Amino acid sequence: MHPKKNSSNNAREQAYKSLLKIDREGAFSNLEIRQTLSRLSFNAEDANLYTLLVYGVLQNQIFLDYCLDQLIKEPKRVDFETREILRIAAYQILKLDRIPDYAAVSEAVLLCGKVNRRAKGFVNGVLRNLIRNKTRLFDISNGSFRNEKEVLATRFSIPLPVVHYYFEAYGKEAAPAILAQMNVPAPLSVRVNTLKLSREDLAAKLQAEGLAVEVGQLSSDCLYLKGISASELVQSCWFKDGWLTIQDQGAMLIAELLDPRPGERILDMCAAPGGKTTHLAQLMSDAGEIIARDIYPSRLQLIEDAAKRLGISNIKTELWDGIQPPKEEAAFDKILLDAPCSGYGVIRRKPEIRYRGTKEDRRAIRQTQRTLLNNGLDLLRSDGKLVYATCTIDPEENNRQIARVVRERSDVIAEAETERMTSPLTDGCDGFYMIRLIKR
Repeated sequence: MHPKKNSSNNAREQAYKSLLKIDREGAFSNLEIRQTLSRLSFNAEDANLYTLLVYGVLQNQIFLDYCLDQLIKEPKRVDFETREILRIAAYQILKLDRIPDYAAVSEAVLLCGKVNRRAKGFVNGVLRNLIRNKTRLFDISNGSFRNEKEVLATRFSIPLPVVHYYFEAYGKEAAPAILAQMNVPAPLSVRVNTLKLSREDLAAKLQAEGLAVEVGQLSSDCLYLKGISASELVQSCWFKDGWLTIQDQGAMLIAELLDPRPGERILDMCAAPGGKTTHLAQLMSDAGEIIARDIYPSRLQLIEDAAKRLGISNIKTELWDGIQPPKEEAAFDKILLDAPCSGYGVIRRKPEIRYRGTKEDRRAIRQTQRTLLNNGLDLLRSDGKLVYATCTIDPEENNRQIARVVRERSDVIAEAETERMTSPLTDGCDGFYMIRLIKR
């Protein structure tokens, strides 16, 4: 008999492989998980374990390393593959009550045997020592930290520079609570495709199938679902038939702020993967024209696939490098610029973002944002409107970016009353920044 491919050990092994890919190749965790689950024949239990381990290790990496390093004489000499195995096991020991400690150790040693046989004894010894000391290590209050920010950085596994951004964006009173939310699983929210049915009708259909449904309070197109996972939802007839799209409620507010109307000509400058693009089409009753642009052909295909699934026909995709000076006329009624950014507002969905990006990277991102914003404004007709949005909480990428452009351009007005930054603490959604500009 052949061994079962969907054993829990294989879930751990696949989590290990995915974590290596996320770290070494820069893959995004949500896409890596989605692709892995579609490729492998995990049963529901092992799919959930695999997903839990990938997200759990990424969300707790600094804390896990802090605990492990106190048990290792020379932490810097531990090779990356062995450390990843230790992290996976340590996460189970320190954070998951439902998995026996002995099972976490045993499976880690088995996995180490496939990756680095010489490290099996080392892994076994460190993890057994972790079990003996986990109560002491779990409480970091006695650690040698210089200030509150260092404690928060370790407890919630948020690099110290990012902690500083949160304190600057939300203030010292709210920032600790918001940081705590970064490792809390985001609720499953969906956008109802009102081109096919109403929010009330979809809610009734989902409730009839046994799901718990709650209406979103910020967007009239939003529903929150319980009783089903995102991976299960994308396999459902509701998703495949185009009744809904998985989207954070905060992201829904961005298309709504642009307020597209039937018959208008709209440009979505950085459109892929198409969540906001298709929402624009939905809001304008699939009438008018949306030009959806992106720099990568494969990402344009994602927009086309989403439009087809949702039954949308007014989106035209175009390959385009938005940082090049535009050569066309200023003929768009409205423009959406969902700008590339550091992503610090969506850390709970893409936990690896917290570990990425140097100061030079962030400086380059800000320059790209500024170029895109100016190019977008140049394409906007007189009296046209542009919504600038990011999924970060960094003021340098948000309000200060807008202030700089408005100061440099006499033909642009920022509608101050439209400026908004959502947060998981106050709104229950990701951290999005948005503001609407008018071209004179």
